[in-house]
Amino acid sequence: MRRLVIIACVLGLIPCGLAQNWKHVHKADEAKWAKRTGLAAIIIHKLWRQASGVSDERDDDSRIANLDLDGLAGRHDVLLVTYAGEKNCLTITVFHQLSDTNFSKLWSVERPAEGTGFCDTTFGSAQADALNGAITVRVPRSVANGSIDYIAYTYEWNGITYHLAGQKEMQSGR
Repeated sequence: MRRLVIIACVLGLIPCGLAQNWKHVHKADEAKWAKRTGLAAIIIHKLWRQASGVSDERDDDSRIANLDLDGLAGRHDVLLVTYAGEKNCLTITVFHQLSDTNFSKLWSVERPAEGTGFCDTTFGSAQADALNGAITVRVPRSVANGSIDYIAYTYEWNGITYHLAGQKEMQSGR
């Protein structure tokens, strides 16, 4: 009986410990990206929360994979890429920068049209970045001749929103 009480007490503490752990992980992410971008950690926290689909941040396992202030700067847009889940699936979110501290969520995508997510595979990690006003999401699909084959999705501004402008197969190094 005493053993059951101890096990129940320990199991009862695990969720509290994990929630606290996520809080520290998120704070470390925010500090890292604040240092890289020059944005205040509280601004990064707000962007991360707006991008998240989880209502309680203590339950949110998403992490920041990329925060790009330059690639979409021509439109005053900012790219935030987060990842979550067992397969580290990406969520790509674009914010419109209204001022130094004010951002409005403009667009978000979690999967291409065929319905699979932008997730890591056994061949490598999914990645997303922005360059010259376009967003590219690369998902590893296979390995051939020592190179990783990716499918690359390109999203561009169409005057109203970001949309899928194309997709192509590519190899690492190209």
